[in-house]
Amino acid sequence: MSSSIIPQSTADLQPVHDALLALSRTDPSARVEAVEGQLLVHGLGSLHLEIIEGRLRDEWGVAFETGRRRVTFRETLTEGCEQTLEETWKTDVGGRAIEAKLRLSVKPLSEGENGDAQWDGNLVLSDSGSPLLPPTIDGPITTQDRHNPLIYIAQGLSSSLLSSPHSGLPYSRVSVTIESYELSPPDTHVSTLAGASSFALRKAFQGTGRGPLMEPYVHLRISLGEEHIGRVVKDLTENGGEIVDLGDQTSEANNDDDGNPYSSDGVYLPPEWMSPSAFSEKTGHGGSGMKRTIRATAPLSKMLDFNNRLRALSGGHGTFEMSAAGFKIVNKS
Repeated sequence: MSSSIIPQSTADLQPVHDALLALSRTDPSARVEAVEGQLLVHGLGSLHLEIIEGRLRDEWGVAFETGRRRVTFRETLTEGCEQTLEETWKTDVGGRAIEAKLRLSVKPLSEGENGDAQWDGNLVLSDSGSPLLPPTIDGPITTQDRHNPLIYIAQGLSSSLLSSPHSGLPYSRVSVTIESYELSPPDTHVSTLAGASSFALRKAFQGTGRGPLMEPYVHLRISLGEEHIGRVVKDLTENGGEIVDLGDQTSEANNDDDGNPYSSDGVYLPPEWMSPSAFSEKTGHGGSGMKRTIRATAPLSKMLDFNNRLRALSGGHGTFEMSAAGFKIVNKS
């Protein structure tokens, strides 16, 4: 997760910048960068960002505010919207008239299909039906790939997938197949295909119209005492979450191991009467202290401050793990 750091005045700009650089040297997991005039600090989660903000104020004494956290949305194609189009792109290169023809097939991914994470959840296939590698962002095109037309086509497709002509949002869960491509005159350098493919795909998106918007979802695994489970479940459901499973820590441990427990040979096992857990289970006094685990799926936009809510609802004893669950279509409202 990231947070914008906004100095309170112009005089605070340099001290804040120096403090962020010093922080990044002492905390390698915190990354700082400037994007379009904004100072951004990237952390490992909401709790880590709170620690970073506290250290900036307490250790360096700088004056700043933090911006409101937001999630990034995506656009996808309407279900059943599929089209194949052939576009001709004309341009002049060094006084020569160049013509590039491309035939593309564009459709939304079906429910069972998985997109490529490197293409931000999209699927891009070459004319042979094999997945196309995304354009490199680490540096210039190598000499080996300089004459490969698919490298330049990938560049053009990537630029159009990053910005919808309807909403300006990146696309996700879109399948693009390159049916054919042709350059005229034949000795034209294949780099021309980058502009041609970007033009053709953008034209295809303009024809499909604006599709549904998607927002990021996360998987949650929450561990807390049984006495707090009702309040946390209520909070999750009120914030658009869906409960997947409710279990105790014992069943969770059994599910997480590989089914091959350690051998007890040569290991001292104390009698049952010495185990507090066994005693509480038999006497019936340990129910309120039992640890429970909630597995849920929820929209990330509602979980940005979940760390604070969970602390309040569980008396500071609840912990949680969060992982990406992909993008899901949002309702019209």
